[in-house]
Amino acid sequence: MNEQKNLFLAIAISIGIIVVFQFFIPAPITEPIQNKENEILSPATSIDDPKTNVVEIVKPKEDVLTANKRVIIETPSVTGSINLKGAILDDLTLSNYKVSLNENSKHIDLLSPDGTENPYYIEFGWKALDGQNAQLPNLETIWKTDSTILSQENSIRLSWTNDNNITFIKNFSVDENYMFSVSQEVINNSSSNIEIYPYRLIKRINTPKTINFFILHEGLISLVNDELLEKNYDDLLDDCSSSITIKDDFCDEKGQGGWLGFTDKYWMSVLIPDPNEPININYRHGNNGRDSYRTGYVGQIFDIASGESLSYNGKVFAGAKKLDILSDYADTLSIPRFTDAIDWGWFAFLTKPVSYAINWFYGYAGNFGLAIIAFTILMRLILFPLAHASFKSMAKMKKLQPEMQRLKETYPNDRQKMQQELMALYKREGANPVAGCLPILVQIPIFFSLYKVLFVTIEMYHAPFYGWIHDLSAPDPLGILILFGLLPWDVPALLSIINIGILPIMMGLTMWLQQKLNPAPADPTQAKIFALLPFVFTFVLAGFAAGLVLYWTVNNILSIAQQWLIQRKILAKNE
Repeated sequence: MNEQKNLFLAIAISIGIIVVFQFFIPAPITEPIQNKENEILSPATSIDDPKTNVVEIVKPKEDVLTANKRVIIETPSVTGSINLKGAILDDLTLSNYKVSLNENSKHIDLLSPDGTENPYYIEFGWKALDGQNAQLPNLETIWKTDSTILSQENSIRLSWTNDNNITFIKNFSVDENYMFSVSQEVINNSSSNIEIYPYRLIKRINTPKTINFFILHEGLISLVNDELLEKNYDDLLDDCSSSITIKDDFCDEKGQGGWLGFTDKYWMSVLIPDPNEPININYRHGNNGRDSYRTGYVGQIFDIASGESLSYNGKVFAGAKKLDILSDYADTLSIPRFTDAIDWGWFAFLTKPVSYAINWFYGYAGNFGLAIIAFTILMRLILFPLAHASFKSMAKMKKLQPEMQRLKETYPNDRQKMQQELMALYKREGANPVAGCLPILVQIPIFFSLYKVLFVTIEMYHAPFYGWIHDLSAPDPLGILILFGLLPWDVPALLSIINIGILPIMMGLTMWLQQKLNPAPADPTQAKIFALLPFVFTFVLAGFAAGLVLYWTVNNILSIAQQWLIQRKILAKNE
C-alpha cells in the first residue's frame, strides 16, 4: 500500500465527510403528584389561557419592559428584570456575550417578555384542585416587593395576599453567574384549609431560529431519572401538541430531581427541582394563533391547614453553557450530569477530554489559540511512537524508490514476480508500507472531536488569538479577495469559497512541504493528483473555524520537523 495514498485518502475522507454535512445536512401542564388515592386531577396553566396566545402587535423589548413595574436584576454575568405583574422572570441579558464582534453590537438577550418578537420566559405558580374556589395568584396579579434590585448581595421578596388572608410569597436570589434560587411560600391565615400544588414552567412563543445542523442539538433538553432527553421543536409539535392526542410517552413522565428546559447552541434555561421532591413533568406544544413550546413540572398536592405555612424550593439556570461553570454547579449543588447540557455527541468519550484538555491549557496560557497549540503538541507526544514508526517507514520507502523503480522496469509484464521481489525488498530493508496508516487513522477521530468542540462549546466563542484572528470559532477573516484586509468589502456568498485567508494558506503550504518529504507515487497521473491535494484542502478548510485550521497547521509543522529529523538520521546511517 502506497504511503502517500494512505495519507491523503484518510485526510480526504475526514474532510470530505465534514464538508458534505456542512453544506447539505446543515394543554394542562401535567397532572400533579397525587397523594390521595384514586383522585383524578386536571390542572390548567397559562398555556391553556387563550389570552396568552392572542396575536398582538410586536413591540420592541424596551417598550414592553416599561409597561409594568419591575425588579431590576444586576449581577456580573446578567442584567434584566422580573415583571411584578405575574412575578415572571421574563427579561435576561448576558453581560459577557455579544451578538457579534462589532464594538456597538448588542449583548445576547436570553429571556424576553410576551409582546416582543420571540417571547421566552419562566413562570412560578400555584394551582388548585378541580372544583375548589381557591383565590390564587395568576399572570394578572400585581405583586408587592420589599426591594427594587436583585443582585448577588441582595435577594428579593415578592408578596400578594388574597381576600381570604392567605399570603403568597416568592423569594428570589442569584449568584455571580447564572443560578437563581426561587422559593414559593404560602402562609394560610384564613379560617379553613386549602389544597394546592406548585408548578414551574419555561415557555417559548414562536419557533426560534436554529442552526439546524446535525451535529448540534437545539430545543428541549432534560435529564430526569438519569436519562438524557433531547428533542427538537418539530418533535414537540408532532408528538406533544395540546390540540391532538399525545403520541409519545416522553411528553409526560414522573421523576425526582434532575433538570429540564430549552437549549440553544451556547445558552440555555433549565428548571432544577428540589432533588428530594417527587415531580410530574411534561413537554407541550400549543397553537392558539402562535406556536407555543413549554417544559415544566408540578409538585405534590399540599393540604395547608389554617395557621400553617409551606415553602417549596427549586432553582433555575439561565445563562451560558460554560464548561467550568456547569461542572462547578454539578459538584457544589449535586446536579446530575449537568455538563451533558453541552452537546458532546455520540463520541463524548473523545470530545469531553478534548474540551477539558484545551480548557486546562487555557488556564495556564490565557489564550485559546495557545491552548490549541499546546493540545496539538500533547497529541503529537501521545502519538509519537506511531508517528515515529510511520515516518521511519516512509523514510525507508523513499530511500528504496530507485530500487523499486528498477524492479518495475525489470518485470514490466510480470506483476506477480515484481510483487514478490518488492516484498523481499521490504523484508530485507525492514520497510513496512502499511505503517503510515496507523497514525492517520488515530488522527481522524481527534480531528473530528476538535471540530465538534470548536463548534458546540462557548469557550472559543469570540475568543481571539493574535494578530488578525479575533474569533477562533469563525473562519480566518482576512481573505484573498479583500487583499488580506487592505480592500475591505462584503464578499458575496458565491465567492466565499475562494476567499481563502492567511491561516488556510499557511496550512496548505505546510501540507505541500510535508508532501515533498514523502515518497512520490510511481504512477505519473497519481502523482499529479496528489500534487493538487494541498491546494484543494486549502480551499476546503478556508471556511472552517480558525482554531481547527490552527491545529492542522501546527500538526503539519511538527510532522515536518519529526519526519525531516528521521530522514536525516536514516540517511546518515546509510552513509
